[in-house]
Amino acid sequence: MPEVKLVDLSELEPAGMARPDAGLQQRKSSDTRIAILDAAIDCLAELGYSRTTNRLIAKQAKVSRGAMLHHYATRQDLIESVIDYAFYCHMEEFGRAIRSLSEHERKSDNSGIALDWDLFLSRPHKAYLELTMAARTDGELRAIFVPKAQRHDRIWCDQLLAVFPEWSNDLELLNRSRRVVTAMMSGMILNRDIWNDSAMEQTLLQFLADILIKLREGDLAFAPPPSPKRRAKLG
Repeated sequence: MPEVKLVDLSELEPAGMARPDAGLQQRKSSDTRIAILDAAIDCLAELGYSRTTNRLIAKQAKVSRGAMLHHYATRQDLIESVIDYAFYCHMEEFGRAIRSLSEHERKSDNSGIALDWDLFLSRPHKAYLELTMAARTDGELRAIFVPKAQRHDRIWCDQLLAVFPEWSNDLELLNRSRRVVTAMMSGMILNRDIWNDSAMEQTLLQFLADILIKLREGDLAFAPPPSPKRRAKLG
C-alpha cells in the first residue's frame, strides 16, 4: 500500500496526556487518566450507561474516589472525555489495521470490511454504541454526545479518504457508502446475540464488501433521492 497521510487525531487525545519527555509525576498523572478512561469504557461496554457510576469506574480503575475527582471533577467531564477517547481508540486502531493491508487486499478484496467489523466488536466501539443508544432517551447525555458524534462523523469521513484514496474521485459516493457500512454493521451488532449465527454474519460481511466494490467501480449506483412529494408520503 502506498504511504498515505492519516488524519491528525491529536485533538482527540485525552487532555493531560504526558509528552515523551515529561517528568515522572506528569507520566503518573497521564497513566491515571488513561486507567480511568479505560475503566469507563469497560463499564459502559459490560454494564451499560445507566449502571455505570463513578464509584464503579474508580473501582475498575483501581484508583481512589479522590484521585478520580482530581482528574474528572464531574460526571459530565468524564463522559465528555470518554466519548472522544472511545472514538480516538477506534480511529487509531483502524488506521493501523488498514496500513497493514497490501494494495490488493485493500482495493480488490476490500479486506477493510473484515477489519472494520473486528473494531465494531471492540470494547471502545461497544462503549460508543452504548452511549449512542442511551443518548436517544437521556436529554443530558444527548446534549453532550450528539455534537461530538457529529464532529466524529466528519473526522471519520476524512480518515476513510486518507486510507482509501481510490474513492477520492467521488466524495459523495464515499459518504453514502460509509453510511451503508455503519448502518449495516450497527444492525448486526444489535442483533448479534439474537441471531447467534456466525456463518450468516460472515455471509453478510462478504456481501457488504462486494457491494462496496461494485459501488466504487460504477457497477452499482444509489437511486436518486425521492421527489419532495414522494418524501412527504414516506415521512
